[in-house]
Amino acid sequence: MTDQVRLYASTYDGVQVFKSTPQGWTEAGHLPGTESESVAGSTRHPERVYVADLHGGGLFGTEDAGQHWSKLLDGEVWAVAVDPSDDDVIYAGTEPIHLYRSEDRGKSWEELTTLLDLPEEVKFNWWFPQPPHRGHVYHIYIHPDDPRTLYVCLEHGGIVRSFDRGVTWEDVTEGIDYPDMHWIRALPGSQTRYFTAAARGFFTSDDPSAGWVRAQNGCARDYFHSFIFFPPDRSEDPPTMLLASADRSPGYWARPEGSRSAIYRSVDRAQSWHWVGEGLEQEMPPMVNMLVNHPTDRDAAFAAFGGHRAGEGKPTGSLMVTNDRGDSWDKLPVELAPAIGLWAAAD
Repeated sequence: MTDQVRLYASTYDGVQVFKSTPQGWTEAGHLPGTESESVAGSTRHPERVYVADLHGGGLFGTEDAGQHWSKLLDGEVWAVAVDPSDDDVIYAGTEPIHLYRSEDRGKSWEELTTLLDLPEEVKFNWWFPQPPHRGHVYHIYIHPDDPRTLYVCLEHGGIVRSFDRGVTWEDVTEGIDYPDMHWIRALPGSQTRYFTAAARGFFTSDDPSAGWVRAQNGCARDYFHSFIFFPPDRSEDPPTMLLASADRSPGYWARPEGSRSAIYRSVDRAQSWHWVGEGLEQEMPPMVNMLVNHPTDRDAAFAAFGGHRAGEGKPTGSLMVTNDRGDSWDKLPVELAPAIGLWAAAD
């Protein structure tokens, strides 16, 4: 892995930007005062990156790779996504649950108000167990082959989708008994096959409107967060998947063994999972808070580790890298607070 990359690591103390150089890793930027579990950027213009501040700071953006930042939207912004087909288009989700879209990189916004027109029996589930008990948008997925298709994960509240860029919506949570949703993505190249990670299960569906089924065979954990795909060597083969997991929900992580997190891999479209890899403990106290692909190396990925407010222990985090699809991992020589979000961009 020789290509240079910038990592935007979101921590409890803001965003730290690290740059790889021939001499090693160096800190190359800082956005103080934010706490974000959602960082996203443009692949065509990697110097453009966006950070959602869930504690009311709003949405921030940089257009010079983290040297300067501007506020683009007010509010408790929990999720941000960039349209992969048009990187001028940004979506932002908030607490309480509202969804916004900008067509001009955050200069102006419109709310997709029809999301709130869903039936009351659907919105009844839009809550959160901790005060003030308001649900929020946690993850926004724009289908890379059809930007009119949006899937939104709600924490709590399930999954909603739109096939017309947010003009109309439907709830597609059937089959998920505890709708504390974290992540959703389509199988690469598919318009119908989806996977989703939740606080109490990992699920798949060939038709989300018809319901979801569990797809966690081989996982000795029950809490699931982000997941990524590596492209196959042959087009007819399934992609390799990596999945971040932990034991029970964050409320239990104050115990001495912490989150008991683990990374699992599947090579058969989530029919089975196996623990990986060399360089990782089989039961890790800090949570694997985010997995992200390397922007140019098809076999490489990064992982962000950090404690949780319920039991973070020492206030330090770490970033790790795999160059072999999860077989082995190495810790990056950087110092940072507990990392809760991550984005990798070409430099």
